[in-house]
Amino acid sequence: MLSTLLRIVLAGQLKPFCLSSKEKPHFDTSIESFGLYVHIPFCRQICPFCPYNKCLHREDKVNLYCRALSLELRRYREIFSGARVNSVYFGGGTPTTITPNLVQLIDEIRSLFKMGNQIGVEAHPNDLNPDSLRLLRHAGVNMLSVGVQTFNSELLRIIGRPYDGIMAKGAVRKAFDAGFDTVDVDLIFALPGQNVEDVINDVATAFELGAHQVSTYPLIIFPYTGMDIYIKRLGLKKTGMAAEKGMLEAIVYLAEKHGYRRTSIWTFTREGAPRYSSVTRERFVGIGAGSASFNSGYFYLNTFDVEQYIESVGKGLPVSLGMKLPVRVEMLYWLYWRMYDMEIPVSRFEELFQESIRQRFGLLLQLLRLSGMATRNGDSIRLTKKGAYLFHLVEKGHSWDYLCRVWAGSLKETWPSQISF
Repeated sequence: MLSTLLRIVLAGQLKPFCLSSKEKPHFDTSIESFGLYVHIPFCRQICPFCPYNKCLHREDKVNLYCRALSLELRRYREIFSGARVNSVYFGGGTPTTITPNLVQLIDEIRSLFKMGNQIGVEAHPNDLNPDSLRLLRHAGVNMLSVGVQTFNSELLRIIGRPYDGIMAKGAVRKAFDAGFDTVDVDLIFALPGQNVEDVINDVATAFELGAHQVSTYPLIIFPYTGMDIYIKRLGLKKTGMAAEKGMLEAIVYLAEKHGYRRTSIWTFTREGAPRYSSVTRERFVGIGAGSASFNSGYFYLNTFDVEQYIESVGKGLPVSLGMKLPVRVEMLYWLYWRMYDMEIPVSRFEELFQESIRQRFGLLLQLLRLSGMATRNGDSIRLTKKGAYLFHLVEKGHSWDYLCRVWAGSLKETWPSQISF
């Protein structure tokens, strides 16, 4: 419902957006740079809350998959031969289940493209030991996101994580000792059975451990994960909207008290630390099963099925669905993620689109300022706490709607003909 309203009001489009198997991506081979996302779907166990594309770890499948990633990389090398990869981000799944393979992939990326100095990896606490951390650091990884979720042992048990709070703290300390430029502690709030004091303790613990950044995502319950049924089976209840709002307000207050800057709706970064970010790139290429790409005005998805991905990449790009964005929608896509970042750089919009942001979205920006949701800050328009809370609701609603339609549809059908949203 929310996505439909935003589409009609902001994009001026009555018909749903449609990702189609017939819409193949077109490439601007002259682009100078892009961000690279590498999806690693393998997990040692499947967590009931996780909406992402994943499968159980199998060594024979890992080797085939990594060879397919290498082949897809080379296909993009042929397309973007002169481009620079500004950043590399390994997500999942659980990338650190295959750390030696990550090292090989990083070496290959470096051999194929000019590279920037941002390499980030999502990490499972149980995978962090001196040997694996040394491998990552020597490969050039300088940003690590530790998927703690919570330091509360009872809550960890409830959400099916195979470690306790003491082990989680130890994993974060090991990451710091390894010397990464940024160690992000990834937390979830509004968990079933969690209260505001639990949330405060989690965030305070991350700050006390010295986290360069803390990411605090609200639990979003997607029907296709089965989390709703899982919660009911445990005799627990979902967190209400009022309680969730109180939790987020407590996080924001605590971050300000400890000197952390709010660098997105759900992330807080220590002053002077490089920000760890995965989803806010202006142009990005995704490789791997279920990864998304956006460049040259085209948004497209790879097939989600791991075996089909491995097979199809031998014939060409393993794209299942795509869509050419109208110019206004492309602008809104950029604006959406800048609002997620809390800050809209006015001159950057004009540089990208050769048009004044006030001409195109002047009414929207004026409404944000008049309603107290945004303020002017030099060249940028920054969301206030009031505006950030509204966008928290927008991001939750849009994520639920988009993933329930597009990702659930892609998981259900390997090569869908089209998906509307």
